[in-house]
Amino acid sequence: MIVNLLRNAIEAMDITTDRNRVLRLKTERRGVDAIVLSVEDSGPGIDPKNLESIFDAFVTTKRHGMGLGLAICRVIVNQHGGQLTASSNGKDGALFRVVLPVGSGAPAAHQE
Repeated sequence: MIVNLLRNAIEAMDITTDRNRVLRLKTERRGVDAIVLSVEDSGPGIDPKNLESIFDAFVTTKRHGMGLGLAICRVIVNQHGGQLTASSNGKDGALFRVVLPVGSGAPAAHQE
């Protein structure tokens, strides 16, 4: 999931020629019960009207994309009790944010 988000950011910046290409990867703790991973790029951004649909299966803006990467990423994050969101103004890059709950460790062993 992380590799897919990073690869998408790098590919988005391939066409950026009018400014520096910047990729930011940031992690932080959100309170005591969550961690946040942010992937931000300086590419062309995503049209705000399309922000929610980019997570749908078979939706792609890539010439040779299948449109499954972000859909799979969201499923993975959701199955771990988290949330994957995207934001962009459509011209100054995109920000993908993953929020995952902090668990209490490994599940307790079943005792009989």
